[in-house]
Formats: sequence, structure tokens, C-alpha cells
Amino acid sequence: MQTLKRVLRLIDFRRFGAMGKSMVSLAAMVLITGASVATVMAATKVAHIVCDGVEKDVQITSTQTDLILLDAGIQTSAKDLVLRGSDPDHPGDIRITVKTAVPVTIQQATTTLEAVAHYGDTVGQTLAAAGVETDSNDRITPSANTGITGATAVSVQRCFSVGIAVDGVTKYRTVTEGTVGEALAQVGVSVGPEDIVSPDPADPVTDGLQISVSRVTFRNITQTKAVAFKTVTKQDASLEAGTQKVSKKGSPGSQQTVYYQKLVDGTVAESKAVSTSVTAQPVDQVTVVGTRQQAAAPPNTGGTVKDQKGNAVSYKKVITGRCSAYTGGGWTSTGKKAAFGLVAVNPNIIPYGTKLYIASPDGRVVYGYAIAADTGGAAMSGAIVADLYYDTYSQCMNLGSRTMNVYVL
Repeated sequence: MQTLKRVLRLIDFRRFGAMGKSMVSLAAMVLITGASVATVMAATKVAHIVCDGVEKDVQITSTQTDLILLDAGIQTSAKDLVLRGSDPDHPGDIRITVKTAVPVTIQQATTTLEAVAHYGDTVGQTLAAAGVETDSNDRITPSANTGITGATAVSVQRCFSVGIAVDGVTKYRTVTEGTVGEALAQVGVSVGPEDIVSPDPADPVTDGLQISVSRVTFRNITQTKAVAFKTVTKQDASLEAGTQKVSKKGSPGSQQTVYYQKLVDGTVAESKAVSTSVTAQPVDQVTVVGTRQQAAAPPNTGGTVKDQKGNAVSYKKVITGRCSAYTGGGWTSTGKKAAFGLVAVNPNIIPYGTKLYIASPDGRVVYGYAIAADTGGAAMSGAIVADLYYDTYSQCMNLGSRTMNVYVL
């Protein structure tokens, strides 16, 4: 403008007359107009706009962001993200970034959450902004690094590491959130209606949970056991009293029992008898006992006999006959405490208090010195001469029932 003024001052309008003045004035207007246009063009700036990834440049006619976007044909809402700043690549220009708001539905187990993302945000960023915490085990669909460009449905499945002990093996698997029963189904472990699952199949899965499945089966088994035979005793007058023998050998029978059993992992946990039957009857064993009385040797008029030490013993008489043995303590008929050397007799034949010496006729079995101190039932019936007391049952069995000489001293 100062230059234009200087030019006009140098023009001598008097030399051009009226027409000249008009031409000069027109030239001056052209100069003024050109200078103004040049000034406006020099002041004009550019806005570089990126809207949802699409770039557009517009001339700035206003300093207000919304008007600049309107000039660019871009309408925004209150939820859209609009960022404005200087353009680092073009000094004096501005850069405006617009990210349109898009709806996102987050499904987590039985919970549905509505959130808002902006164009270009990743799924992971959107979950974090919505306050949904996840870890590396979780299954996120679409994946966490997927960019969002429109309305999106996001699924988040919580995953946990669990140990499953089944069929003798412990498996470690990653399963999604849910119940224990659902976790077993996920890893392909079938559970029978009687199987035992711990924790309860309805319990929720937690990280590090230990699950056990015990297989339950049932079976019928048959067991056979022997049935003992009975022993029947019969008397036989053809046998000498005090002797016995087996006339008919017994044999055991057999019995079968059916059991219904419950097994847990192959081990019997319960067993119940459901039926019993005898498959073979036992056969009784028959033992005969002799009752024939042995005639006693006629009384000896006396003499001497050597005892077990070789000493000569004088006796009044000797009675030869069967002798048996007994034990068990108690008291004798004469009031003495039962003890070795006290024998039971028929006091009508051998009076109480009689001193005796008793040995087998061949001298190999020696009872020794004794006193008649008790009454013997078999002696009273005449089946035996004397019943000899021993301190132990085994001693009685060693003697049994045999012929002995009873020396009356």
C-alpha cells in the first residue's frame, strides 16, 4: 500500500487532462485490488484432516474446529474423538484427527456390557477402557490386537488351569470359566451316573483347582466255602472199654454265596450277600467207642517190684487193668487239692488213702507213687481201674488209655 501511494504521488495528472485522470484512476484501482488479493492469499492456511483413516485438506476460512470440519463435509457427534494440533510437516497449517465413536458389545459369561470405542482402537484397548481385566489365559474374540472399525461384538471367556485326576492319571488342562462338570466335558472326560466327582460338579472352576473323578462299578461274584462235617459217637460193645476208632470218615460239604459288590476305582467299597446255597451236603464222621469191660487180673498175693529208680518196692497185691488220665485242677473227694500223685479210684476196691505204685506191665510207662484220694466215675462203673491226675493236658494225651499195673503197697 505504501508503494502504491508513492506511485500516485509521482504522477502529474495535469499532463493527462480529464481523460488522463480517469485512466490513471483506473490503473490505481487495479493496483489496489491486486495488492488486496495478494495480501489475502498470503494470509490463507490449510487444515489437514484425517477422519477414520481418510485424509482430506481444506482451506481455512474460520478458526473454529467445527466450522473447519463442516467446510470439509464432516459432521461429528458428542461421542466422537476430535484431536487438533499443529501440522509438524507444514508449519503454519493445522492437523485435525477425527475418530468416530462406534458401539461395542462385550459378552462375559452371563454378563453383557455395552461400551463405546473409537475408530482404530484395538479390542484390548476397548476392554481396558471398559474396566474388563483379562490375562494371557483368557480367550478373547476377536483377538485383543484387532482394530475396531465399526459396531463390534466382543466375547471374553475366562480360562483357568486345573488338574484332573482320573483313571489313574493326573492331567493338567486349561478350561474356560464355568462349573466343574462343564470343565470335565471340555477336556473330554466322561462321567458316569455313579462316578464320584470332587469338588461337586456344580461348583465353579477356579484357577489351580484340583478335580478328581473316581470310577464306580458294580459286579456279582460267587464265593465257595467248605461246610464242616459233624462227628457222631457211637458205642461198640465189641471194643474194649476206653478204646475208640473212626468207623466212617467224614467229608466237608460246600456252600456258594453270591455277593453284590460296589467298586471304587477297582477297589471293593461295599459287599452284600444276596443269595446262599449249599451245593454239596457234608457227610458225618462216625466214631465208635468201646464198652467191653476187661477182666481184672486176679489179685496177687504180694511180692516186690522195682520202681523207676531201681529200688525194690513191697506190695500187698497188684491190680492190672485200664487206666486213663485227667487234669483241670479242683478238689478231690477226700478234700485234697487235685495234684499229680493223687488218683481217682473205686474206693470200694481201693480205699481212700491207699498208697500205690503205678506202672505199665512192661515197665516202659511209669506214673510212680500215688495215693487213692478221689472218686473216678469210670472206675465206679468198672471201665477202668484208676484215673491218674496230671498237671497238663499234653501229659494226659501222652498216657491216653492203656493197661497199667496198680500195686497196692
